[in-house]
Amino acid sequence: MTHLGFPWPEFKKRIQIPRRWVEVHDAVIEDGLVPRFVGIYNYRDVMVFCDFDPSTYVRRKANNSAAHVATNDLYKAQTAGVFSRTDSNSNHLTSVRFDLFAGYLGGSVREEHPHLEVFARFNADFFSGRQLQALTAVREMHASQWRDTMQPEWAGFYLEYRFDEFARRSGADRLVAFQKLKGKRGLDYDLVFKDHDGLAYYGDLKASNITAKEAPGNDAEDLRNCIRDFGRFWYVIYEHETWHSRNEDDLPVKEWNAWRRSVGHIPQGGYNELSYRGKFKSAVRFVGMKILEVNEANFHVVLGDFNQGHQPSGADRALKVMISKRNIDNFLVYSDGIA
Repeated sequence: MTHLGFPWPEFKKRIQIPRRWVEVHDAVIEDGLVPRFVGIYNYRDVMVFCDFDPSTYVRRKANNSAAHVATNDLYKAQTAGVFSRTDSNSNHLTSVRFDLFAGYLGGSVREEHPHLEVFARFNADFFSGRQLQALTAVREMHASQWRDTMQPEWAGFYLEYRFDEFARRSGADRLVAFQKLKGKRGLDYDLVFKDHDGLAYYGDLKASNITAKEAPGNDAEDLRNCIRDFGRFWYVIYEHETWHSRNEDDLPVKEWNAWRRSVGHIPQGGYNELSYRGKFKSAVRFVGMKILEVNEANFHVVLGDFNQGHQPSGADRALKVMISKRNIDNFLVYSDGIA
């Protein structure tokens, strides 16, 4: 496995799949054997094998296209032993540390990740495929006395409400718990990942428009310290299609503001039927999710700096990181969604 070369980012590596591999693949299948496309990475005393599932490559016309692997795949294999994921082109790959490769081929070594299983179970119920109307969501949150019901960016808070409800009801909060902390250090991470020793690491739950190329992250210094203390941090991002009130003669935002007033919520500054008219989402449809791991190996590669401007006093706000979806394959550990 080698780097793609200029102008590709440093974290992108590959093996080349020549056309003749497809012929060999088909012949092996006819002989009743199991073909594999395997890349080898070797640097000093580090050796990692990457098993590329052939099924997606043999169906393509351009079968000599490269099979990509990211530096983070190699890092995860070296530290965890076995690491699997599906990349942005729907190719499935498994990276394996050299001492475990024979066991992996024989089926005695496999990846187990109960934290990922929690989200797979949640997704089975959450991804309905239906359009979610704003008033439907906020009324459901209000009935459950969810503390962020009145917030204008309701889609993200509805996601938090649904995951918290699922985790508590199912008992999954023994592994992944939702929380809201706003301490003096700004530690307000949503997700707490647990193991048999207690706290294992933190994460953050976010909703994002599927067309957005970036998403604001957390305070850069806090995130750096968190990774130093726990080794990793997970961004759990749910992506949605979006409909805006401004494209519907502002009727949805008027209904939302009228409903808030009807249940006794009057925002500071008084009632305004067009409050938040420019950004208000009339509906969303959640269609996919990604779990992104930031660790010591990829922190400076996958995240950019996000300047928040100034506080009302004129002082600079703390620097935040920006999650760049362009580099997503170098910190993607899990993905799911509507087929």
